[in-house]
Amino acid sequence: MVNVDLRPNEIKVVEGKKIDLSRVIALTLIVVFVVVSCFVIIYDFFIMKRLATERQILEADTKKLILENKKLDSYLAEVDAQLDLYENALTLLKEDILSIEFLTALVAALPDNVWLTGLKVVSGRADVNGYAFAENDIAAFALKLLNVNVVRSISPLVTSKGEERNLEVQGHTTVKFNFSCILEDLVSIQDPVKGAEGDEDKH
Repeated sequence: MVNVDLRPNEIKVVEGKKIDLSRVIALTLIVVFVVVSCFVIIYDFFIMKRLATERQILEADTKKLILENKKLDSYLAEVDAQLDLYENALTLLKEDILSIEFLTALVAALPDNVWLTGLKVVSGRADVNGYAFAENDIAAFALKLLNVNVVRSISPLVTSKGEERNLEVQGHTTVKFNFSCILEDLVSIQDPVKGAEGDEDKH
């Protein structure tokens, strides 16, 4: 049996050109997938490149901070050493100033008939040794020292009588004495010889 198409040729051409919609949709989806994939790949590439650059910058900053931290530790160690040096120097300076202040007060308070044979000033304490003709002179001398601002307190006097063999006082009975003075802090000192000078003015 033979089928003969008697329709016009225009209709035949149109029917021969019918579009397969499912194929078009599939091709469109494939094209969209390819385009999106390329975009994502390119975007990821730039993101990875930027992250790698930021990582390098962070690593450089970290190394820089570590180096600065080491320098800071070294600087702090130097500062600590300098502070220790300054504290030691300040302590020595306070001791020297305290010794000078005490010697100034000692000279101002020393009577003519009392002389010293030994003096030691160490760490806020002064040990005084000497001779006098009478115990009253020693007591007056100690009282003058007690009245100066540089002296906080004086230990009990220790005396002993004996014959001084010095030619200038030969034949005279002398009294050997020793006592210790506890010195004030440097901050507490205002006028170390005020008391001694006041006693001199009274006489």
